Amino acid sequence: MVRFARASPVLGAIILLLTVLGTVGWSSEGVLEDIPAPPSADRAVFADEPLPEHRWTGVVTVEATVRWDRDDVWVAIVDEAEVERCANEPISAFFQRCVSTDLDAVAMGEAGTGEDGLTWVVRPGVHYAGYGSVEAPPDLSMDIEWEVHARLNGAATAMLLLISVGLFAVGVLERVHSTPS
Repeated sequence: MVRFARASPVLGAIILLLTVLGTVGWSSEGVLEDIPAPPSADRAVFADEPLPEHRWTGVVTVEATVRWDRDDVWVAIVDEAEVERCANEPISAFFQRCVSTDLDAVAMGEAGTGEDGLTWVVRPGVHYAGYGSVEAPPDLSMDIEWEVHARLNGAATAMLLLISVGLFAVGVLERVHSTPS
């Protein structure tokens, strides 16, 4: 116990440093270039693969931002059930299925807002990115910029701060009690 008590201020300092770094967070960004235009007017097109799952919702908050370079394009984040529903719908503008006004999107970036982008606080579950064009798209491509920022959430930060303070206190109490009177 004495060795732990002597090492506890160092452990407390390490945990405090990790907590501060965790609250500042981590960011990543990138660009997807030359994405083909959607094949039909206002019909949702989804990625073949789901977005990476967020499994640490109780500890880490993740926020994703997507920006695109065309005013006639909208971008959406949907869950797995919505992708399956749209896969079974007829591809026709007449039925108005799986279009921008019909999607049950978790997050939606409307046409004309690409410069401001779509911001989504990532939740647990399987999600897909999708996009579409408000009118019959010309044979063009588009570029999408993405940014992801992850940081410790409030509960995790509070818990780590309490552990850090507790470790400092154990070290201080050990020094006070081990000092000869």
